[in-house]
Order: sequence, then C-alpha cells, then structure tokens
Amino acid sequence: MPPSAKRPRSKFKVDLSGHGGRYEDVVDDMKPTRMDDEDIESEDDDEDDDMNNVGHSSDDSEDSEEEEETADAKRLRMAREYLDKLEAQESSSEEGESNSDDDGESEDEDGAPVDKVGRRIAKERLRMSGLLQSRIADSVLEGIQSMQSSIADSSQGKSAEACAKLWIDVKYVTYLRGHDLTPTCVTLSRQGNRAFSGAKDGSVIMWNVEDGKKTTILPAIKDQYAANLNDRNEREILAIATSDDDRYLAIGGRDNCVRIFDTRTLGKSNANTPLTTMEGHKKPVSALAFRSRSLDLYSGSEDRCIRRYDLNAMTYVETLYGHQSPIVAIDCANKNRPVSIARDRTVRVWKVEEDSHLVYRGGGDVGSAECITAIQDGWFVTGHDDGRLLLWKEEKKRPVGDVITAAHGHQNGVARGVISCGALGLSDVLATGSNDGYLRLWKVNTGEKDAGITPLDSIPVHGYINSIAMGPEGKFCVVAVGQEPRLGRWDRVARAKNRVAIIRLKAIKFLNRTLIEASAKAFWHLPKTSDRQAQLLGWSINFQSKVTS
Repeated sequence: MPPSAKRPRSKFKVDLSGHGGRYEDVVDDMKPTRMDDEDIESEDDDEDDDMNNVGHSSDDSEDSEEEEETADAKRLRMAREYLDKLEAQESSSEEGESNSDDDGESEDEDGAPVDKVGRRIAKERLRMSGLLQSRIADSVLEGIQSMQSSIADSSQGKSAEACAKLWIDVKYVTYLRGHDLTPTCVTLSRQGNRAFSGAKDGSVIMWNVEDGKKTTILPAIKDQYAANLNDRNEREILAIATSDDDRYLAIGGRDNCVRIFDTRTLGKSNANTPLTTMEGHKKPVSALAFRSRSLDLYSGSEDRCIRRYDLNAMTYVETLYGHQSPIVAIDCANKNRPVSIARDRTVRVWKVEEDSHLVYRGGGDVGSAECITAIQDGWFVTGHDDGRLLLWKEEKKRPVGDVITAAHGHQNGVARGVISCGALGLSDVLATGSNDGYLRLWKVNTGEKDAGITPLDSIPVHGYINSIAMGPEGKFCVVAVGQEPRLGRWDRVARAKNRVAIIRLKAIKFLNRTLIEASAKAFWHLPKTSDRQAQLLGWSINFQSKVTS
C-alpha cells in the first residue's frame, strides 16, 4: 500500500437479529503503518509531564517515609535524640573539669567504666517517682558546726540548760508558745511551711513556720465537766499526722477516736470542725501514720490493734491483729508495709496486701521500743527505753550494724531512754530526743557493706523531746518540748518550757515576710542620686546580715 493511502476506519455493524439488538464492533485487521509508530509531541507537553512526574515522586517519597516510621520507630528515634543530648551535656561538663576529676569519675571502685548517662537517667527516673535518696548528712553537720563555732566562746563551760538558752538568744532555736501543758506530738506539711502540734491540754495548733503565727484548731480543755469528760486525762492528744498532699490532718488521743480535718479550710472559718470522726478503737489512740504518697491512714491503739482507713472514700478498711501489748508508735514508707512497735518488745512489719506480718526481736536484754521511724522501704530505726538505737533491714531478723548503747547518756547510773526519733524520708539523717538536754543527730548508712548508725552532732534543747519532725532537705526540724514525757507523768524536768521549737540545721533561715516588705519599701524610697548603686549594695548587705543573724 502506498504511503499516501488512507487508513480505513473501524466499521460498526448493527445486528438486530438477536435478542435486544446486539452491537458488534468489527475492526479490520490492519498492519501498523509508519505513522502509527511515530508520536509527535510538543515541548510544552514535555514540561508538563516533567512537572507532574516531579510532584508525584516527591509526594510518593513523603508518603512512603510517613508510612515507614511507625509509632515504635518514632519513640526509638526520640529516645536516641534524647540520649545524644545527654551525652553532649556530659561531654561539655567533662571539658570544664580538671583531668584529675575526670580520671576519678571515669571508673568505679572495680575499675570498670562508669555509664554516666545511664546513672543520670536512673536518677531522673527516681526523682520523678519520688524515690530518689538524698545524702544530706554532711551538709547538716557542716551547718551545725558553723553555728557552734559562732557561739563557741560564749558556750564554754556552761551547762546544757544555759547552752540551750544561748541558742535561743542567737535565734538558732525559736520557741513558739501556745500550749499550756506538755506538747506530745508534732508534724510538718510536705512543703515545710506549716507545722501542727498537739498537747496534753487537748489543744491542737497550726503554726506558720516562717513567721511563727498560730491558728488554733482545737482549743485547750480547761473544764473537764463542761467537756463531758470522766477523767481529765481524756483530753490529751497523743498522735498527729498529715498526708503527703497536705490535704488532711489526722488527730488521735485518749478519746479513742481519730478525727480528720481538711487543712485547706483551717483558719478560714470560726468553727474548725472535723470532716469525719473514725471510731472503733476501744482504748486511746497512741500512734498515727500516713502511707507515703497516698491517703492510706494507719492508727495504733492501746487496745493492741491497728486500724486502716482509706481517706479517698473516708471509710474504715480493716483491722490488723498481732501485738500482745499496747501499741506505742507506727510509721509507713512508700510500700504498703507499715512498721509498728508495742510494749511486747517486738517490731512488726505488716504485709497488708498478703494478709501477714513479720516479727522482729532485738534480743533477750533489749528493752521495749519507745519510738520508730522509717528511713526508706525495707529500712527502719527503733529507739528503746534502755537507751539503745537499732537499725533494721526487712530481710534480716536481727539489727544491722553496730548497736548504739546509751545514745543519750546515763542518769544516776542508768541509761536514758530514747523518747523520740525522726528521720527525713529517703535521706541519711536521723534525729533522736530524750531528757538529757540535747537533740542528737545521726548519720544512717543503708549500704550493703557499711550499714549502720554513726553520730553527727548535738544541739542543746532543755526538757523532754517528745516528738520530732524533719523539714525539707534537712534545713530545719520541729520538735515538741515539755516538762513531762509523752505517755505519762512519772518524771518532770524543772524549769523546762512547754513549747514547740524550730531548730535550724543549716545556715539557711526562713525569710521573715515583714522584714522583706519593710526592706523593699525602704529601697523604693531611696533618693535618686548617682550613688544609688552604692546605697543599694549597702542595703543588701544590711538585709543579709539581718536574715542570717
């Protein structure tokens, strides 16, 4: 066929002979010509196709990347970026240190390399969960020694009572007056800005730690008949505790019940009435403790029972039986395993979730325990009426480390009993009190090799130290000081004051709000002269001297 010949068109044939009129497309079999193989396109079409191809390829690549990175891959990528950031920070900090410090920190005791990033991540995890243990004993010792050195010349050769008065005069110890009779218990809010105390006169007071202002929660009962009491001793407050979220305050005494108050409403109304009153104990409530980081409350009584409450629902949960004598004290750390002591000379760890408990005995010659405090999960300290101080580990039936005998000295040839003890949770600082005129500080080691208790220093406090509460970071502690012991009147310290004492343990003191406001007002009234900076410097030096004095 010549090239100029035209290509025949497709022929359509209509077949109406079938059912419904069927169409047939009849196409002649033709061989492809040269024109069929050649495609003529313009330049504009090429550019459009190229642009379309580029757009489609970029979209496809982005879609493929998004589809390839799953949720797990994204978490892994973010974790790697976080690790790279930590490694960069560690490397920058190492560059600023000396070579000797780098050599000392690059290997541990066994000579193995130290994973600093891993340690930092583990420390951050513990800090976020509230289980990071702090080592503050050395800083507390340094603060006490600095305060002692400032009054060393004035305290030489003086008695414990005279030294205690000297510490009050220099404002290292502050006495708060409010109770008529001996204070028996004291506790602190988690932030450390408020303290609560109870006394034998039936009064409960909330204190502002910064300025010493008081708010009476329960007034003193002076007329037992007007209060419908059969005995004057029924008004005594024996135990007090606050929850970690600073919402609830629990009070127990010789009225055989536990009263719950809302701390957020205290002082905002004339009538401070309890939210609820938990009844059930048949004898005085002598011990109270909140489980750390929860609203589980435990109460111990002279009826030998421990009752558990859930303040989320304000209900009683269960009763724990086991002690054969009146319960004296109770404490609880992070785990749901409270520890208690009683006159039966036993220490018991209650496995609440397993419905069982462990029994610990100090030995045949160890006296009855008077106080107990939990250092951390699985570790606790007990003080005994024969002057001994014992450190316990939950996995061992006997005390750990060396036993401290006569922790507060002797009186008439007999060792003084350890009346009270208090520790800052998840730290290595312990404070104990008795009637020897000193608050004694101890360092608690919970390591596998060096577990034990070692003395740090002492601060003069005249009277019976019936209760101790440690402040945040060990900056201060609040103690209940009185003329008589907490659970009786068999002894009396002459010339002692019934007070709540705030004792500084470091060189940091709370700033007086009134002093700050007065100093700020004085600054803004300074004359606008060229030497205003010099006046500001002199004002700041004077202000700091007033704060630290």
